[in-house]
Amino acid sequence: MRDFSLMGIDIGTSAVKVLLWRRDGGLRLACRAAKESYVKGCTSDVPEQDPIRLWQIVAACIREVLLGCDPQTVAGVGLAGHGPSLVAVDSDGGPVGNIITWTDPRPLMIKDCGNTYGGPSFEATAKWIYKQLKSAGKRDIQESGIRVLQPKDYIGLRLTGEMRIDSSAASCMEWRLDDTGNISLSDPAGGLFPKVADPWEPIGRVTQDAQEATGLPQGIPVASGSIDAFVEALGAGVIEPGLICDSTGTSTCVSLVAPEGCSLQTVKHVIPGERLIVAPVSYSGGCLAWAMSCLFPEVYRSQLDWSGTVAEALDRSKPGASGLVFLPYLVGKRSPVAIPEATGAFLGLRPEHRSYHMLRSVLEGCTYAMRRSMEAWKDSGNAMEIRAVGNGARHPGWLKMKSDVLNLPVASMKVKEGTALGAAILGGIAANVFGSVKEAVETVVLVDAVFMPEETKGDGYRQGYLAFCKADDSLEDFWSSRKL
Repeated sequence: MRDFSLMGIDIGTSAVKVLLWRRDGGLRLACRAAKESYVKGCTSDVPEQDPIRLWQIVAACIREVLLGCDPQTVAGVGLAGHGPSLVAVDSDGGPVGNIITWTDPRPLMIKDCGNTYGGPSFEATAKWIYKQLKSAGKRDIQESGIRVLQPKDYIGLRLTGEMRIDSSAASCMEWRLDDTGNISLSDPAGGLFPKVADPWEPIGRVTQDAQEATGLPQGIPVASGSIDAFVEALGAGVIEPGLICDSTGTSTCVSLVAPEGCSLQTVKHVIPGERLIVAPVSYSGGCLAWAMSCLFPEVYRSQLDWSGTVAEALDRSKPGASGLVFLPYLVGKRSPVAIPEATGAFLGLRPEHRSYHMLRSVLEGCTYAMRRSMEAWKDSGNAMEIRAVGNGARHPGWLKMKSDVLNLPVASMKVKEGTALGAAILGGIAANVFGSVKEAVETVVLVDAVFMPEETKGDGYRQGYLAFCKADDSLEDFWSSRKL
């Protein structure tokens, strides 16, 4: 096989990452804080993402990973990003406003903008944007060529000049796909979405303008990609039943390939012929960052790597966190039932509790939330192993905790940037450098370490999980009295 490289672009909620995977085993990564692209909206204090600034950050990251490399070896590019986040663009591709992210509560606060799941959705955000355009005096919105794009789709537009939404993201919507495979126009806001492409299909090829901005070779294919959690499952090698992907970044998504006859709600996987069961669990990495900023502010401000502090907190405390319970719903509850008005909480605080008990409780609460969501998967088949990717996979103690709580082996993947790696794989499939998805995964995806469950640690976690479930259930009435 000839020498080649593949690029994956991950537009995360907290970070923008560009990964260059090389056939000779080399790996390069450029990362910039996504907050560099966040701005305050004109009429709200809710942060929005500036799409033009986002493109500048992505272009700078691409140039960084290509520095000192031969860009002509890049065979393909794949995309991934946070969702259900959207930005409106005009017929020339110019942004009409900022990116409205999935963390923004405003779409769910307006009548008729929500969906049956109660949480963030493409429908809610598209309807909200449609209403804002109408309020701004724009007429004939659809006829004017205005479309809504995911953040990664906007980057795809800047790279290729083409507007597409991927079929995996489209499969999340209650709006059906019509006979052409595109989104039905049953709701006016549905007409804002562009044509649909499969995640592994090229949406177009790098243009001369994009080459000048990024250094990428003109003419190489750019795969449509999909929502970060779906692409991350591919980056963890989850392409057949039995394997579970734990993708923990700002939030956590747990996903597995749906077996035949599965009665649970599923979405289209980013590989041909498969579907995924996906549970967006909690604000896990966000909770860890919040806890670090409150409990260990000096470490939070001065270090990018908190693994030493996390390891020490786990060493100084025991499973069950001495009776302390944490509910990780700082931005609402998403699974197994969406409760947008849910809030985070510590319960059981006593004078003897210290910062390390609280930090352990945060990690346990996020893990218990995973378990509760996974217990809703009644006919999901026999799980054999969890594949951990994302920044959460950089904490061995947390992975060991997950293994003990979930009673499954937890594998830490060699490349923790599973979303960017999965996007790179999709770029390779679009470029036809692999004979099959299986060959791509066997070539690119590697396991670093495996953590096995220990029954001797189960008692503390069993009691902790029971207390977590009781607290979770008890607070539902409190949350319902404080609806947004």
